[in-house]
Amino acid sequence: MKSYINNILVVDDEESIRWVLETSLTKAGYNVFTAEDGKAALDKLSKNKYSVVLLDLNLPDINGFDILHNIKQKGIKSSVIVITAKNSGKNAIEAMKSGAYDYISKPFDIDNINFLVRKAIDNFRNIMELENVRSEESIKTDASHGIVGRSPSITNIYKIIGRIADKDITVLITGDSGVGKELIARAIHYNSMRKKNNLVSVNIAAIPNELLESELFGYEKGAFTGASFKKIGRFEEANNGTLHLDEIGDMSPDLQTKLLRILEEKKLYRLGSEKPSTINVRVIVSTNRDLSQEVDNGNFRKDLFYRLNAITINVPPLRERKDDIPLLIDYFQEKYCAELGVAKKVFSKDALNLLSNYNWPGNVRELENTVKRILVLSVDKMVNLENLVDAAPNLVQTKLKKDIFETVFREQISKYVNSFEGSIPPDFYNDILKKLEKPLIEEILIITNGNKKKAAELLGINRNTLSKKILELEIK
Repeated sequence: MKSYINNILVVDDEESIRWVLETSLTKAGYNVFTAEDGKAALDKLSKNKYSVVLLDLNLPDINGFDILHNIKQKGIKSSVIVITAKNSGKNAIEAMKSGAYDYISKPFDIDNINFLVRKAIDNFRNIMELENVRSEESIKTDASHGIVGRSPSITNIYKIIGRIADKDITVLITGDSGVGKELIARAIHYNSMRKKNNLVSVNIAAIPNELLESELFGYEKGAFTGASFKKIGRFEEANNGTLHLDEIGDMSPDLQTKLLRILEEKKLYRLGSEKPSTINVRVIVSTNRDLSQEVDNGNFRKDLFYRLNAITINVPPLRERKDDIPLLIDYFQEKYCAELGVAKKVFSKDALNLLSNYNWPGNVRELENTVKRILVLSVDKMVNLENLVDAAPNLVQTKLKKDIFETVFREQISKYVNSFEGSIPPDFYNDILKKLEKPLIEEILIITNGNKKKAAELLGINRNTLSKKILELEIK
């Protein structure tokens, strides 16, 4: 392996890209080989061994996915880094499903390429071949199943989905309400081997606890008063498919115990039955709660948490991926214009900036409903700030509140600065920041009842940073 551990193959039809990559990677000490199209790439792969292949998807003769499939089908162990100018969720998922080591879009940062190559070589050297997800033909619908975005956090989720979809392993999806956790579950199911069987979703919080057991596990005729027929539960309905349990943090302790037993034994008992039913179900759970905190508080079984926590996907709130907002607006317009019988709108720069800079406490769900209201209530084709007053009053009010706060703040600062009559004391800048930080942090801690994690999220800072600030500013 030592003879070819530093061999890298660059496959791209753009001469300038090949030159940049070859120059940079050669300077880093690698043996770089290039191919200008798919045919040349396959020829070189058949004759030599490479630890890393940098593969462009858009080649003039052979589709990059076909080359990636060919590499995996022939058992070539090279770590493949896919490079493409067409960055999309579908491409990212398909690349990872097809066994790519990583995925990066053009224009790329050369330092990032060098970093990825080093990681890929370590992966190759340690024979840590990525889990190769199936190489079947893509399903007809978009592989992302309604997940929209190209931000780094969403692109990473596409990659994770691609890697785990065909691995029959329990998945825990976390995130605030409205971020799209159910869409993640759907994307996992419909990119898995179970896609031809049922995906059954159950919202734990929406079903009264006394009815939840029979809803999940079913019952036999005569099991209780009113049970006049046998009922198949959601577990059996999802047999050979996927069961998505939403808001798992709301499940009662006694049902947690039964769920753990089913996950471990692959068997369940309908109410009123002494004979177990064998089931083959992949379970995906989601929650907007911090389950580790719920375990510490004694509200959630530790052993069940560890059983569910095999793979965790954390879906970020919309405020942390604002670059995706214009894409989501376009997506929701495409989704609802025909349904509502309205023409697609054009958003002015000011309106789009306001929508992009709003914090969206209701996340993607709130944005979706806002776009629907805009489509219905805005008569003009151009949506500007005036149009948003009726369709999205909260957004406009938020902007007005910010403007008012800035005005008041400027007035008070002006008074404070002028009180020194031109003789500004030393370390004035840091003193002002502390005077602002302390009451701000105190007010946020009051709002969150002292919950540092929530306070840090509202402030947009790291929890450790908040803890340091509390000590430095002597906040009780």
